[in-house]
Amino acid sequence: MNQYNLLDEKWLVVMAGETGETEEVSLTDLFNNAHKYKRLAGETPTQDFAVLRFLLAILHTVFTRFTVNGDPYEWVILDPDSFQVKEEVDEVEEEDLYKTWKILWKKGKFPDIVNEYLEKYHHRFYLLDDQYPFFQFPTIGEPEYPYNATDYGTNKLNGKILEGDPRKPRLFMSQYQTGLEYSAAARWLLYINGYAPSKSGNPGKKKKRESTGVAYLGKLGGIYASGKNLFETLLLNFNLPDNNCVQKPIWEVEPQIENFQMIPDNLAQLLTYPSRQLLLKSNEENQIVGYRLDLAISNFEYAPNLKIEPFTFWKYDTKLDMKKWKIKEGYIPKRHNPDKYFWQEMQTFSAIEDNSYNPGIIEWLRKLQGDDLVNGLISLNAVAENYIQKDGVVDRQIYDQISENIGLLDKQENGWLIRIADEIKNTEHVINNTIIRFAKDIDKIRNLQNSVTELKVKREIYFSIDSRFREWLVNITPSEDKNECMRKWRVILREQIIQQGNDLIQGAGNRDYLGNYSDKKVENIETVYLKFRANLKKELG
Repeated sequence: MNQYNLLDEKWLVVMAGETGETEEVSLTDLFNNAHKYKRLAGETPTQDFAVLRFLLAILHTVFTRFTVNGDPYEWVILDPDSFQVKEEVDEVEEEDLYKTWKILWKKGKFPDIVNEYLEKYHHRFYLLDDQYPFFQFPTIGEPEYPYNATDYGTNKLNGKILEGDPRKPRLFMSQYQTGLEYSAAARWLLYINGYAPSKSGNPGKKKKRESTGVAYLGKLGGIYASGKNLFETLLLNFNLPDNNCVQKPIWEVEPQIENFQMIPDNLAQLLTYPSRQLLLKSNEENQIVGYRLDLAISNFEYAPNLKIEPFTFWKYDTKLDMKKWKIKEGYIPKRHNPDKYFWQEMQTFSAIEDNSYNPGIIEWLRKLQGDDLVNGLISLNAVAENYIQKDGVVDRQIYDQISENIGLLDKQENGWLIRIADEIKNTEHVINNTIIRFAKDIDKIRNLQNSVTELKVKREIYFSIDSRFREWLVNITPSEDKNECMRKWRVILREQIIQQGNDLIQGAGNRDYLGNYSDKKVENIETVYLKFRANLKKELG
C-alpha cells in the first residue's frame, strides 16, 4: 500500500505573490515556482517553521552535491542511482559552495536539479506506505517493536496539542474531529514531530522509556529571516558554505530506531531529525483518523554546543550534566521570553565577547551583507511555542517580526547592532526608573500590595512604544549619525513616558490626592508625580 505522494499531491500551503490568496501546492510545484509565492501560509507560524526547515534540508542535500547546472562537484563522488556521496570527502571546497549560493541568488529561482534529486526518492515521500511512510516509523505497535506506544485521535494531531488547557476555547473547530485530509495531516506531521509536549507518549510495559521532554523545536528560541518571496526566504536561511557535503536527511535513512540514536552532525539530518516516532492511521474514506506515538528516539536536544543549529538563540549554561555530557558548561538553546517583544531580545544576538555565541542565521546574514550580496531592508522572525506545566502543555504561540536594514547587523564594537542593543537596555532602565517607579508609588499611597498599577503600567508602556520603536528601527540607514539617531529615539521614549504619566494623573481619584502622612510629610499623587518628572529629567533630560 502506498498513498498520497508529497512530490505530486498538493499539500503545502503558500501565499501567491500577486494576489495574496493562499493555495495548496505539491513539493515539485513549490521548487518550480518558489519565486512566484510570497511565503508559506499554513495553519500556524510554528507549523510554517517546521515546514521551512524540511525544505531547507532538501536544499542542503542537493547543493552540497551538485552545482546549479546539476553537475556533481569535482571533489564529490556520487552514486548514480541514489545521488548519495559514495566516498568520504577529504575537504569540502567552501568557495564552490558559496559560488553556488551566489549563482542561485542571482538566478532568482531553483534549477531542475532539485526536483531531479527528489524524483530519485519518490518512493520515500508517500504519506502512507507499508515500508517507508514519510517521516514515520512503520513498526510502531507491531509485536517486534520493543516499546509500547500510545494511540491518539485526529484532534490531538491538528489542534488539541496547540490548545493545551482543555478549558480554553478551541483553536480549531470540529471539521477535523472525525477525519483529517491527507494534505493537512502531512503539514501537522512535521509540526508535531517538532513541537510535541513532553507528556506525549508513555513509558509502556515492554521496556522502560524515559521522556526526553518537549520535542526539539519546542526547546528553541526560533529565529529566521524572510525575503520578498519564498525563494528569497529559502536562500536567506540557506547557509551553504558552513556545511558538510555528506548530508543524511530522514528519507535517505532506513526508518529504524537505531539509525536515529545519535547527535546529528550535518544540517539535513538535524533539520529532519525525528523527535518523535509516529505512525498515522487512516480509514477507508481516505482520511487520517489519528496516529500512534512513541516517546523521543534520543535525547540530543539539549546537547551542549550543537552549533550546527542556525535558527535559535543561545545561552551559556554553567551547570550541565557532567555524567551525561562529560563537560560542566557550554551553550544550550535559549527560549524566547513570552512576555517580551522580539525587538527587546535583540540584545541576545549583539554580543561580541569571546564567550558569546550568536544565532548562526545572524552570522550568515552578516556575511551576505559584508560581501555586498544582500542589502536594504530585511525581516527577522521569532517563532516558538510557549509551554507550561513542565513543558507538558502548550500555553500560547510566540510569533513576532521586526524589519531593519541588514547593514545594522554589523559586529563592530561601536557598530549599529551594539548601539541599538545598548539603547534597548537603556530603554528598559529608563522605564523601570521612571514610569514603573511612579506606578509603584501610586500603589503605595493606595495601600496596594499586589502591584496592580505597576503591572498594568508596564504592559501599557511597552505596548505604547512598540510600534514607535519598530518605526524608528525600520527607518534607520547605516549612513546616519549614530548619536543623533539614538537621540531621536530618546525623544520618542520621553514623549511616551510623559503621556503615560499624565494618563495616570488624569485617572487619579480623591483618595490619591489625600495620600498618606508620615513624619510630617505628605505623599500623594501630586508629590509622586513631581518625583516621577524629576526622575525622568535625570534619565532623559
